[in-house]
Amino acid sequence: MTTSKSNPPSSSQHVETITSEITTIRHLPWTYFHLSLISSEITSQSTDAEVDILTARTYLTSALQQFLGITGTAIPVDFLKVEGRNIWIRVPRDDSAVVVSALSGWIGRESVAWRIKGKSEWLGSLVAGDGSDLFEA
Repeated sequence: MTTSKSNPPSSSQHVETITSEITTIRHLPWTYFHLSLISSEITSQSTDAEVDILTARTYLTSALQQFLGITGTAIPVDFLKVEGRNIWIRVPRDDSAVVVSALSGWIGRESVAWRIKGKSEWLGSLVAGDGSDLFEA
């Protein structure tokens, strides 16, 4: 009767193992907003005027301060793009509900307000949309 033993790999033999990883993103750090500055005035000058980043920052800070006081001004807001009367911003995910409440209830001195056109935890879905317009005739 013969028994065979399997030899363990020696130091000269190279054993390659392949591992795969799956990563699940559960809590994204940012929430992205697409905002539009609207005006109740019917003049063409106010509706066609573009918003610069300083004016947008002033209006956003005013809305957050009116809603939360000085605590609201401490919420970090990153401006991603300003185009015409539309802006794209990002805020920390934990502050997104407060930002929605502050912006939706704010009306400025010049009868301006923010309209939230979109909100998402993914910037790509906010900018590109949901794809429903691909099938329109």
